[in-house]
This record gives sequence, structure tokens and C-alpha cells, in this order.
Amino acid sequence: MVKTERGGTNVFNISDPKRYRCQVYHYHRRLSRLYLSVYKGQRNEPAFYILFSDVAYLEAPMSWLSAEFDIAERQECIELMAQVGLVGEAIHQFPDAYAAITDHARLYQVRLSHSAIRIIAGSASFLRQAPGDIV
Repeated sequence: MVKTERGGTNVFNISDPKRYRCQVYHYHRRLSRLYLSVYKGQRNEPAFYILFSDVAYLEAPMSWLSAEFDIAERQECIELMAQVGLVGEAIHQFPDAYAAITDHARLYQVRLSHSAIRIIAGSASFLRQAPGDIV
């Protein structure tokens, strides 16, 4: 089961998530869906896939080590949304000004020693296989 609460750690409940590597598999821009293929160790076949829906922001290389995704606290998500222009600065004076956006957005992140992977999305799902219509 995928954790959805802000502040959640290892949201996909992966055993030893640092032994996995993630790769951007497909982005469906009209539906704002991001698919990652996730590989265990040096294997060439994905162990599973992760789908992020309603993607508003992505900060990541095409591939990285670790599948230890956390969900940031609400305020951290809002700060990043303001920083990159997804919401206006009015959010600081009127916290509910963008509630339609901020109430549903989650900042999924992987903290690496040299950087961080950051994805703002409405939800995330664990998939055993990629949908046939995106291949």
C-alpha cells in the first residue's frame, strides 16, 4: 500500500530502497503522468514501475540510485510551488488563496547525498507492470 500522508517516509514500502535505481520511463504530457521504471541492483528488467499523476513539477536526472521516496511536509511543498511559480506570492499572506491546488499537491522526494529528486504531483501509485498503451 502506498502511503499518502505528508511527512511519510519510504512511501512505497520498498525493502532496502537504496538498492534500487529509478529511470524516467515515460511522461504523458496531456495527462500529466510520469512513469518511472525501477530496477533492483544491476538487473536490466524493471522490478516495478511508479506512476505519478497530476504532475506539476519535476526536478530529476533521467536516472538515479535509490527509490526511497518520502512526502515532504505541506509547507515545504508550498514553498517549492511558490519558488518555481506554480502559486503566487499571495500564498504567504493568504494561506488558502491556492487551496484548490495546495490541498491536493504532494512533494515526493528522494534525498541523495549530492542532490534531491523532487516531484510535485497529486498522487503516486506502485505498478507491477507498465500499461501496454504507453510502450
